[in-house]
Amino acid sequence: MSSGKLPNGRYHRAQALGEGTYGSVVCVYNDAGEELALKVFEADEDYDTMELGTLREISILRILRGDNGHPNVVEMVDISTPGEEDFVEGNLCMAMPLYKMGDLKGAIKKGIIGLGQSGRKQRVEVAHGLLSAVAFLHDNHIIHRDIKSDNVMITMEDGETVVPVLIDFSLAKFITGENALLPPGATHTGSIGTPTYTAPEVVAKESYGLPSDLWSVGVVLLETLIGELTVERDKAAAKLIEEKKTSLNKSPFVELICGLLEPDADKRLTAREALSLPIFEKFGFQVPPVKLVDINNAIPSDDDESNDENNNATNSGKASNKKKQPKLSPRERLIKKLCAELDCKNPKTELAAALYASKMEEIDDEMDDVANTQTLLDCVVIASRFYEEELLSLEELAEDGGESFKSFKNFDIETYQDNEAALLMQMDYSLYIRN
Repeated sequence: MSSGKLPNGRYHRAQALGEGTYGSVVCVYNDAGEELALKVFEADEDYDTMELGTLREISILRILRGDNGHPNVVEMVDISTPGEEDFVEGNLCMAMPLYKMGDLKGAIKKGIIGLGQSGRKQRVEVAHGLLSAVAFLHDNHIIHRDIKSDNVMITMEDGETVVPVLIDFSLAKFITGENALLPPGATHTGSIGTPTYTAPEVVAKESYGLPSDLWSVGVVLLETLIGELTVERDKAAAKLIEEKKTSLNKSPFVELICGLLEPDADKRLTAREALSLPIFEKFGFQVPPVKLVDINNAIPSDDDESNDENNNATNSGKASNKKKQPKLSPRERLIKKLCAELDCKNPKTELAAALYASKMEEIDDEMDDVANTQTLLDCVVIASRFYEEELLSLEELAEDGGESFKSFKNFDIETYQDNEAALLMQMDYSLYIRN
């Protein structure tokens, strides 16, 4: 299945809508007069480069569009590149559908989603749609990490069925598989997301995975039943949620909520287990079929020969069942050396850098001469920032002067900024490894 080609359209500002984690959203219309929402990604304040969250969100949603899309996951309609419109001030932008009904939090406040008995059917519709989105993501090894009522947009189907749409993938990651952003055996730890919706294992700074998303879904569904929950501190949120949960009268919907708000992540309902509960069948909903996305074939290419080269670059670093490992090219040896200098631990980093280099060679055919051009160095730096657990400091590289990072003694952040933007375009706006 293909995620299709980006239309590369022009967009004209109508009005501002709001702000997200990594940028503001404005209402726009295209040349055909269609209204859309345009998310403007703000540059990193320190380096004037793209935020890591921006790169991740764009890279994932570029894959999850077109035939690879899901009705309950926001669609990337287009990418507007810097400089095309004055109002975006040179920032990268993403066009997406305009959800005029707003987000779930607002819908609950306005009474669009009724509390108590009046909103029973609507709550089940929200629950089924949101769990379907999460099941789709988890089937494809993607963890969202910031599910909350602000990040669930609401629309209507046939004027009567509530359809939730999950947005804001700035914290999303591939958690297992070829494009996992952590090396084999590593586990996610540390705080992520918003306190009210954060799973107990995340609050405790224990290793966490896909089940943490389901806790967040449970909190969202609890809000559809009793109203908005807002707590500033993680521990206070956990206490409040436990109090609210235990005070609920028994019902099939409450059974669903309690299964999702299970403190033990190993006992917590998965998305598909939740979708199999009788409450959904009672309202005429079925368990959605598994839909797997093949990243290698997700983004179309006009250059089959280039695809073959990328295949070779990507496969060269993989473990082989053959007795002899393929001989590394001079560039691959250089990339391995540069990754070692940066203390890279994820083997995906070398693979990504090799793929990025094969794309950037179309712009800089002398990139292997690292003494005179920064392009190959930047391919390694971008791969490191994208795939390594520890975020590489661009400022540290620029100020080091070759003391700790010998090959990067002339590293320049402005040059990196240009190469980062160029690479994102060359990779068709997805930095994940693929053929």
